[in-house]
Amino acid sequence: MSLLLEGVGASPGRALGPVRHISWEIPSIPHTSIATAEVDREIERFHRARAEALSRLVELQHETTELLGGFEGKVFESQAWMIEDPDLVAGTEAYIRENLLSAERAFEMQLLEQRVQMMESVHAMVMDRLADLRDVRGNVLSCLLGHPAPGLEMSDDEEPSIVVAHDIAPSVAVRMRPDRVLGMITAAGTRGSHSVLIARSLGIPAVVDVGPQLARIADGCELLVDGKSGRLIVDPTPAEIESHNRALAQLQVRRKILAELAAKPTETVDGVHTVVQANLDQPFEIDEAIRLGAEGVGLLRTEFLVIGHREIPSEEEQFDAYRSVVEAFPGREVTIRTFDIGGDKYPQFMSMKQEDNPYLGWRAIRVCLDEPELFQNQLRAAVRAADHGNVRLLVPLVTSADELIRTREHLESTYGALGKEPGSGGVPVGLMVETPAAVETLDLLAPYVDFVSLGTNDLTQYVLAADRGNPKVAELYDPLHPALIRLYARVVEACEHHHLDLSVCGELSADPIGVAVLLGLGYRKFSVSLSSLAEIRELIRHLSVSDLVALCAGNARCESGEDVRGIVQEYLDRTGALKVGGTVLEG
Repeated sequence: MSLLLEGVGASPGRALGPVRHISWEIPSIPHTSIATAEVDREIERFHRARAEALSRLVELQHETTELLGGFEGKVFESQAWMIEDPDLVAGTEAYIRENLLSAERAFEMQLLEQRVQMMESVHAMVMDRLADLRDVRGNVLSCLLGHPAPGLEMSDDEEPSIVVAHDIAPSVAVRMRPDRVLGMITAAGTRGSHSVLIARSLGIPAVVDVGPQLARIADGCELLVDGKSGRLIVDPTPAEIESHNRALAQLQVRRKILAELAAKPTETVDGVHTVVQANLDQPFEIDEAIRLGAEGVGLLRTEFLVIGHREIPSEEEQFDAYRSVVEAFPGREVTIRTFDIGGDKYPQFMSMKQEDNPYLGWRAIRVCLDEPELFQNQLRAAVRAADHGNVRLLVPLVTSADELIRTREHLESTYGALGKEPGSGGVPVGLMVETPAAVETLDLLAPYVDFVSLGTNDLTQYVLAADRGNPKVAELYDPLHPALIRLYARVVEACEHHHLDLSVCGELSADPIGVAVLLGLGYRKFSVSLSSLAEIRELIRHLSVSDLVALCAGNARCESGEDVRGIVQEYLDRTGALKVGGTVLEG
């Protein structure tokens, strides 16, 4: 009898094959004391091991760049920063000098301190760095102990398999060969981890965050993997295998259909042209966005450059990341959102005081304006990237004109520093409408912006006083609450009056019912997560704007979001639009 398990789908695709459990961890280092006379020798051993580990990383980065590309190669830069981190070096030396520990034990103790600091954060981007930290541990300790570098060895005579582990380090993932590794399953990890980035680049399906259920997957058993949904079937039945094979065949057909549709405009049945762009969390998602027909990038989240990092990202690092996205979409808009840090997203290089309510505290543009070094690096990188394409700059969590004025002052200063003519147009600046204050004062904010992007996620929680992450009030968090629908309509009116380009980038743009409502209210540009992009494009092609405008106008007195959903759902069911749109992305 088969066993169904679920994790988080991280790299799309399907696989069927035998399981191979892997482990590359170096065991815990015993507590070893040294004599005072041996201190200098141990410190020298530590520095030699660091140098050797860095040399390995440089070689690995070159190999990865040649195999997968420049951005994937940069995965190992973060590990190099960890090895060269002054706190790690000084802390290890202190353990050797003050506690008379061997270099191995001192390094292990210092890494444990850093791991505890990371574990205090619940943010996924910080947790992603734990795999890098384990990789650094294995690399340096193997140099100290004279062991070979951690890796994944599979001979050509071995049967291709699905690798299973608690977690997979990037240095191991990059050694995976798609003809030998059919899939990757881990108990820990997130969709944004470096190992997942590599798996996606290699086209290997991956499921992460399986948790303790991983113990139920025996070595050598047959495993069926769905890297999109995160479903795993242990020892599938003949019927389930047959279903899997049918799904693979259907997937090939759908991929062909998507490729044909990707280049076609997204128009409604009554001829209204819309634009559907992509929300990107990291540059490695570029290829998937292009494959799905994204008409540009409506939201490039830049937090991947800072969360989990121990120092402010350099201008060059940011420029390389932004340029890689911009050059992938020639002639298309690429909207770079300035750092939206704060709330649950603080980088390690910032010393933050505990806030009673961080979502109403020091975050987003408030942080950037107070941290000029952080902000200037980002602005300089974005302005330079604009030389390579159509860059726009989006400012989050704005509540006053002063924040936009000060942002523009920073931008003018950036133009001057880069030798560009101030006031000559430059990079368009946009306002992310996600606070009630921004909605109420759009007429006052309009003179300072070139475009507007509606952020439905934060706006919903601020309008309804319902924390979107709190399960006790989850039923209150409804982006289709009548109060919000009225605000969405007012934003359309204000943007039309002030001739501002308008888009919507919140999660509501990935909800078929939400998109139908937004079309009826006058929205024509959407930025959507990759998991929903093709579905939304196909759905729009089966909707009538004239019908939706009449539907919204005729039901303006709905008393709840549930009422709104029911009415729109009935329309979608009656027209068959939702069914047609929903079939595109299965598998």
